[in-house]
Amino acid sequence: MEHRFSTYETIGAKACPVYIKLKFQQVKRRQETLEIQKQKRDQQISERRNIKNDADNTFMEIDERKNETVVPSNEAYELATSMMYSEWMLEVPEDIDSWIAVLCPEGKRCCVIAQDNKTKTVNKFGTTLNYYSSLFPYGCRASYNCPSHRKRTVLDCVYSFKFKKYYILDIIEWMGVPYTDFDAEFRFYFIQSKLSEIPGINEKSATNFYPFELAPRMVTRDLYQHIFEKSQFFHDNIDLDGINFYYPESLYTPGESPLVLWLKPFMIPDVLQKPVNDHLVQLNRPPDYVNIFEYSQSLKKKNKKFKKKKNITSNCDKMEVENLVEVEMDKDPIIDNAICMEN
Repeated sequence: MEHRFSTYETIGAKACPVYIKLKFQQVKRRQETLEIQKQKRDQQISERRNIKNDADNTFMEIDERKNETVVPSNEAYELATSMMYSEWMLEVPEDIDSWIAVLCPEGKRCCVIAQDNKTKTVNKFGTTLNYYSSLFPYGCRASYNCPSHRKRTVLDCVYSFKFKKYYILDIIEWMGVPYTDFDAEFRFYFIQSKLSEIPGINEKSATNFYPFELAPRMVTRDLYQHIFEKSQFFHDNIDLDGINFYYPESLYTPGESPLVLWLKPFMIPDVLQKPVNDHLVQLNRPPDYVNIFEYSQSLKKKNKKFKKKKNITSNCDKMEVENLVEVEMDKDPIIDNAICMEN
């Protein structure tokens, strides 16, 4: 399997056994995750065809009884804690050119839930940060919306404090139907088609307090020319914070996934061996940057120190939303420091 690493090997990396170990572990996790997804799909197909054995039927009966008696106490918490996060691209997959690259703007990661004719933003702990109206199904008081506690629309987003706008990364649920068991390629096609059916979703209005826009995405092989020629990828000239690379067949799973890999713009020449324009090379690049391994390890050490402190007001080293400021309907957050999103 050593040939898989031929695309990115520096002298420092070769000399670091920890780095080599982490790369092999990432490959193994990705293979295991794909196998689990395959087994899950096979099981779903078997259930639909009613060819399960007696043991499976017994298990399902017990599971159904549990579902009848156990009612989630905090749906927002369950949704927020089931969000999917990326891993650093420590090892370059052989088929990376066929993965889907999603360009992520500077901002804060959050979960947007439209339900009961109102929309709310929650952080990764499930804490509600803001209530407002949106044009998503069940997101505002409109004639076509019917309030229902059992139906909702849930989106994985990045909020830009600078432009007071949401950029959609992924879809979790649409009109009460979960899409976590659909592959990334289909999820991205679905949310793009649904957004095109909602006039005014990308503009601020009385029924759509914040504009929503789909974060740019393309096949990785098409990305290389863009990052070489362009320095801006968003209509509002927001800086590119990083790129999430999704395996096309990856399901939406809770926690960090080896099927979603993350790179900062200045890492692309080192990791993917592809040129980028001068602006992206210098964008947020630390003066002491050596390679992705050293950078990621440095962030881990910083995060451990931050966790020991009780009163942390800002943290630009993680793509998280615990520092997102609660916003009222008629107010916007005042942010003094630059906000960034990562990993």
